[in-house]
Amino acid sequence: MNIIEIENLTKRFKNNVALDNVSLTIRKGEVFGLLGPNGAGKTTLIRLLIGLIKPTSGTARIQYDGLGPFDIKKDMMKIRQKASLLPQEAEVYENLTAKENIMYYGQIYGNMPNGEVHQRTEDLIDMIGLRGRENDVTKEFSGGMKRKVLVARALVMDPDLIFLDEPTTGIDILGARTVRNLIKRLAKELHKTVILTTHDLTEVEELCDRVGILVKGKLAAIGTPDELEEQFTQAHLEDVFIGLTTGEGVLEGDLPTKPKRGVISRLLRRR
Repeated sequence: MNIIEIENLTKRFKNNVALDNVSLTIRKGEVFGLLGPNGAGKTTLIRLLIGLIKPTSGTARIQYDGLGPFDIKKDMMKIRQKASLLPQEAEVYENLTAKENIMYYGQIYGNMPNGEVHQRTEDLIDMIGLRGRENDVTKEFSGGMKRKVLVARALVMDPDLIFLDEPTTGIDILGARTVRNLIKRLAKELHKTVILTTHDLTEVEELCDRVGILVKGKLAAIGTPDELEEQFTQAHLEDVFIGLTTGEGVLEGDLPTKPKRGVISRLLRRR
């Protein structure tokens, strides 16, 4: 089942085309990685799907189990009831404890009883490794600890669709491992769909079922990490990413699933 179907989605800001005629589908229960250099359109795509901005043209539909499909132009309130976003620039409420931060976010959604919000908060405190610090005021936390609180806060309302924009930014190695393991559990055990942006390609290879690479607002390539490495005859996903974003070093493989000959090279020449 496809949870997201995007058709010719475009967003212009005055004379700047931030997202250019993007079409793709995302399946229920997969971790989908959005890659691209800064300014490639990753955050714009997420903001369109969560309803923070409106498209210039094109559309997307989101379907949950037994609900939808919902159009991002008409049904955003219904989409948001089961979707959650952790933006890269998010901040904790520093005068609240970790527990209060998480509970407050669950309560403002208003779609769960207080008892359920409380239980979800307790479960997330354990899952994210905050036990023992849950009653500490977050202004005393390190950047990595604050990020853990933010990840838990994004999950408290038990969303089906989760957008995580650089979720391990500023977290130490052990904390990043905790977040990655949680993402795996969300997809594999709880059948949540995770849209992940990151600059850590090791993280992508570990977590992502499929990857879409955006360059200057266009979808330059899509596939599993292994498929992209094979398609472009590169040893590592990093080589594919660098080649597509700089125009250097990418060669198309001789696979039946590759784009029509010359499509990628024409895209690169235009850059």
